[in-house]
Amino acid sequence: MPANTFVLVKTLHASCALLTLLLFVWRGRLAIEGEQISRRWLRRVPDTVDTLLLGTGVALVFMTGQYPFVVGWMTAKLAAVVIYIALGFIVFRFGRTRTQRKGAWVAALGVFSTIVWLAWAQHLPFF
Repeated sequence: MPANTFVLVKTLHASCALLTLLLFVWRGRLAIEGEQISRRWLRRVPDTVDTLLLGTGVALVFMTGQYPFVVGWMTAKLAAVVIYIALGFIVFRFGRTRTQRKGAWVAALGVFSTIVWLAWAQHLPFF
């Protein structure tokens, strides 16, 4: 595998992560305020970006050979992704009150920060 392929996939993954964050912040603010997300593209684009983010993440796992349940930091990152998704469901579907949606939104942003930190800190000795 050429090194430039890895760099391309990693860059695409990081770009999708940033776009996912920006869309989550925007849509989350709308959900907290109780506004309907009526724009079709604002419902579809995040799903497309998240699918691309997941796909590039899986590709990176196979390219690097750093598999969840084998490599500690990757296991922690996968667990954090599952928590982030669950919190997103609370923000956009299951949060009954503004307080519940806002709490889940803030928690999801914290979990997202943890995911980014885990990716950045993978070279630390305790992983």
